[in-house]
Amino acid sequence: MRRFAAGASCAALMITAAACSTQASVAPGATHHGATVSTSPTTSTVPTTTTTLPSATPTTVVAPVVQAPGWTGSLTSLPPGGGFTSLSCISDTLCVAVGGGANTADASDTTGSGVTVSWDGAAWSEPSVYYAAPAVGPTVAPVLPAVACTGGPFCMIVDGSGHVSTGDGTNWSVPSSLGMGPTLPANPSDPGPGHADSRSVAVSCPTSTFCAVVDNTGHTYTLRDGAWLPPQSFGTPSTALYQAGGIGVWCSSSSSCIAVVGTSILDWDGGTWHEEPAPWTAAPDAATAQAGAVACPTSTLCAIVRDTGASYRITGKSWSPLQTVDPRGGLDSISCPTISFCLAADRGGSVVAWNGSSWSAPQKVIPTATEYTGDPTTVSCTGNRFCMVMNGDGDYATYTPAQPPVAGGSTPAAP
Repeated sequence: MRRFAAGASCAALMITAAACSTQASVAPGATHHGATVSTSPTTSTVPTTTTTLPSATPTTVVAPVVQAPGWTGSLTSLPPGGGFTSLSCISDTLCVAVGGGANTADASDTTGSGVTVSWDGAAWSEPSVYYAAPAVGPTVAPVLPAVACTGGPFCMIVDGSGHVSTGDGTNWSVPSSLGMGPTLPANPSDPGPGHADSRSVAVSCPTSTFCAVVDNTGHTYTLRDGAWLPPQSFGTPSTALYQAGGIGVWCSSSSSCIAVVGTSILDWDGGTWHEEPAPWTAAPDAATAQAGAVACPTSTLCAIVRDTGASYRITGKSWSPLQTVDPRGGLDSISCPTISFCLAADRGGSVVAWNGSSWSAPQKVIPTATEYTGDPTTVSCTGNRFCMVMNGDGDYATYTPAQPPVAGGSTPAAP
């Protein structure tokens, strides 16, 4: 089974007033999530209309969940062939979920077309095919597709098989390939492509002309001003970087990105990527889904989640030790649209929320997946604190705050 770990962090340190004055919320409408990318250094393509699957008829029964204030449970489930693997929302009337392809998260090891569905605030669209199921031959189906959307709308889908496609949430460009970065000797832990959990990626697009893609074999791909820069590779001269299962990347701007791959942190400074140690020394355990996810509400504050805990960093300081924020474990993803609001989701369908000073207790908002149990639970929040949480089965819940967030506000503690 495959999992993506993520979470949120509790902190004792406070952001100083001076630091806070330099921190602006992430650009409205920009969200970031795990995914893959493809090759050729070409400019981004204009979306072309794709085919649509016959029907979005629900195929699973939604288990009742008693909702907490602000949460609304799903009315229906719409799992594509292979299960949902990523979600990105840019407003409370536009979310895009992606799934399908070659997926070993379910018992039948589904292989099919890569598909997307979009949410308009009230209902889901019919599924659209962004990557047709390959016929017998050398063509490789997409693995663990993931999506990142920003205002426009502009969305990028990447997957662990090295495909990338751009579009508006419904119409998609023909998938292309990013190819491989500089080759390093294979990591002994890497079983190679084609094995379950062996390939995953993450993508983040703060604007329509800048996206960052990182895969779990230590390759980075950067789209700047609509063109792909030469890829980079990380590891040691004797072995490539590798982490089974999920990884994460988040860009607060075109000059600041953070990615987490196993025991390494990769930093983008606007010109190149650098590697530094992660705030833990033991490699995440793919068998227990202790991978990592990251969110950065500003260029000066980032939070990483892993299984039960979270770590944070303020510019100029080191990463804090992991602190437990979800004792149940299995944190799969985190989204922090502002410095005073983060939401992290775990594999059991529970969330923990950061309010600027403390983390909440876990609150179950969607059922635990029963069909696509190896797919991650994903969360995506917007600047006005609208959030959606979804599991691999397609069960989802939305959150809308009782009152809109106050502009400015007091200086919060770091998450």
